[in-house]
Amino acid sequence: MGASAAQAQEKIELAAADSADRIIVTGTRRAERTVAESSVPVDVVSANDLSSSTPSPDLNDKLARLIPSFNVQRLPTYDGAAFVRPATLRGLSPDQTLVLINGKRRHRSAYISTPQHGEQAVDLAQIPQIALSRIEVLRDGASAQYGSDAIAGVINLLLEDTPGFSFDAQAGQYYKGDGESYQVAGRAGIALGDRGVISLSGEYSALGETDRGAAVQKIGQPSVKAWKIFGNAKYALTEGVELYGFGNFNRTRSKNDFNYRDPDGAIYARSFYQNNPPFLYPDYNLSDIYPDGFTPIFAATSRDSSLVAGLRGQISETLNWDVSGRYGRNRIGYEIWDTINASLGPDSPTSFNAGSQIQTEFAANADFTWLFDAGLFRPISISFGGEWRKERYQIKAGDEAAYIVGPLSDLPPGSNGFPSPTPDQAGKWSRNSRAAYLDIDIDFTERFNVGGALRFEDFDDFGSTWNYKFSGRYKATPWLSLRGAVSSGFHAPTVGQQNLTSTTQGPDPNNPPPAPQVIQTNGLIPSTNPIAVAVGGKPLVPEKATSYSAGFVLTPASGLTLSLDYYQIKIRNRLGLTSTLNLTEEQRDALVAQGVSQAAQLSTFRFFINGYDTRTQGVDLVASYTTRAGPGQLSLTAAYNYNKSKLTDGDPKIVNANLVQEVEYRLPHHTGNIGADYQIGRFGVASRVRYFSAFTDALPFFAPEDNQRFGSEVFVDLSASYAVTEAVKLTVGAENLFSNYPDRYTGGLYAQGLRYPSYRPYEADGGRYYARVSARF
Repeated sequence: MGASAAQAQEKIELAAADSADRIIVTGTRRAERTVAESSVPVDVVSANDLSSSTPSPDLNDKLARLIPSFNVQRLPTYDGAAFVRPATLRGLSPDQTLVLINGKRRHRSAYISTPQHGEQAVDLAQIPQIALSRIEVLRDGASAQYGSDAIAGVINLLLEDTPGFSFDAQAGQYYKGDGESYQVAGRAGIALGDRGVISLSGEYSALGETDRGAAVQKIGQPSVKAWKIFGNAKYALTEGVELYGFGNFNRTRSKNDFNYRDPDGAIYARSFYQNNPPFLYPDYNLSDIYPDGFTPIFAATSRDSSLVAGLRGQISETLNWDVSGRYGRNRIGYEIWDTINASLGPDSPTSFNAGSQIQTEFAANADFTWLFDAGLFRPISISFGGEWRKERYQIKAGDEAAYIVGPLSDLPPGSNGFPSPTPDQAGKWSRNSRAAYLDIDIDFTERFNVGGALRFEDFDDFGSTWNYKFSGRYKATPWLSLRGAVSSGFHAPTVGQQNLTSTTQGPDPNNPPPAPQVIQTNGLIPSTNPIAVAVGGKPLVPEKATSYSAGFVLTPASGLTLSLDYYQIKIRNRLGLTSTLNLTEEQRDALVAQGVSQAAQLSTFRFFINGYDTRTQGVDLVASYTTRAGPGQLSLTAAYNYNKSKLTDGDPKIVNANLVQEVEYRLPHHTGNIGADYQIGRFGVASRVRYFSAFTDALPFFAPEDNQRFGSEVFVDLSASYAVTEAVKLTVGAENLFSNYPDRYTGGLYAQGLRYPSYRPYEADGGRYYARVSARF
């Protein structure tokens, strides 16, 4: 039975009002500010939007479907980047977007993305969708309000805190017959009398690997199994004081193939074993173990936990306070098997514990908001407060056989593919920071608002920063609002970026097939290491940014909202990894003397540097329309982003033609999507068309002229749903309905098994179908 016309119309009117009048908490500390009243663009993504956007359990994928300026990449053969995926907002670095949960800073992942420019960001894949009530995405600089990292914007994840029960179960598979996915999730929200609520959410997902390669090894998505548990609670101790807390405990295990080793490659050269003194292993032959070559299997286990607790309340009707403490920890342990430590010859095991990395954070915050009545349209909102934060980064060595240099010292040492850190590379480093801020929001009239923020932050390793923000909004007519902002921002180099020493191995790009394969060992050293200092390494300092934005919001008719915003972001002293530098014999001997024993086989090295400046310009267009269409309700959404970055200056140690290509052409300049959702009674149909313009697969180890340009792509998603009861809904759908693939490689990488672009802003696995059952009580 369908709903009555009156009920349907009521739902339409509520949805129309909700699109522009939803209260937001991100980017403002005034409790009653709405989306339409915000001086900067804020997208509100509901729980329903998240559940219907994609069958992927990865929150990165869901946001990429809904926010055009948000991109997430899949790097299938790039060590830990295959598991902790780099995500960007407005084309900037992953760690230039601040992530909050319930308004509190989220801790970083322990993974540092050395295949790209060494970003260390939050792993959004650790957040289960069922725990969320909505997500607010602030697309504007906000370091003056929130501190380090908020250059591109802020993603605030709001946890569900209402009584009720939810359940989701889903299964799917790619058209090719692989990538089977299963997901079960549930949430229970229990009222604590009339004083509070405790909510517990859990999710289990199992994702099968995919293979879209053209060689022996599998190239595609890794297999992933994950448990994610989140809790959220609040309880009124007295009429004016509330106790609150939230936290999580997750375990995610991922594994992937990791670069096939050719049996004709140098690692198989019997002369090293048999013909060179001291003739240690005359009868040993690696072909006896791996006669057809071998593909190491690389795995990572991430254990993620956090706890936030605090008290908040009112001192008076005009003064609110919030005092909290925070703990967060992410540990990633690495394993690799079906491989060898070639330097150990027959004494080498074939499976290894390859070490671990740990990021730990502590923080304490005190925040106050005072409403001062100055006789204006609304009382002036004056917010102020402070923060203390401690960050710690730790590296642990794995098995001795995973890093040791054996007697066959001419062959690659350590677990081939991913050597463990040595005990000399392992260690624990930390730093403290302190901050204070002032944030003022003034509604002079119903039509005219201005805001300003100032923040001081001091770090005990590189000093202090001051940051500001000014914003304004003018309601020119009842249906047109003009808005704009100017701000400064910064991103502090992380403790991990300052201290990481690591080595990786892979095929020498200067020796591509059909030549015999050569395995090359590459190193990353701190910028303060004497080897780095000798060629210009210096202590790292914060990246600094200046942002400008201007736009308007239109609400010309009931149910219709449209916003257009222009932005420009200039960043100075951007962090990145130097060009690959060849190691001299003297430098190699010096590293070995420092305890970096694997340097004996090191071919190249890099280090972090504040080395270049960029300017990013773009336009965001977002529109939504809800109306009655025939017997049902039609909801239309459209979003478009134009984004282009330019490298404006830099140090020759990092700036080269490859970096220019990566900064300016790695991501599509144009992205967009159009969605339609039609509900008639118990039935619903939803579709989305996604567009990506051309991009260049900017690989740092290729000459720029050899990097391939890939054309624009369009993907279509379609789903249908049926409400069995008011509480239970069934959904079936297809993502990438027409199984579209990007252009294929035509160059040398195809010979290494890659069919599709490596640094791609979308999946390259073809279409997949899925079925989901959801229940809400």
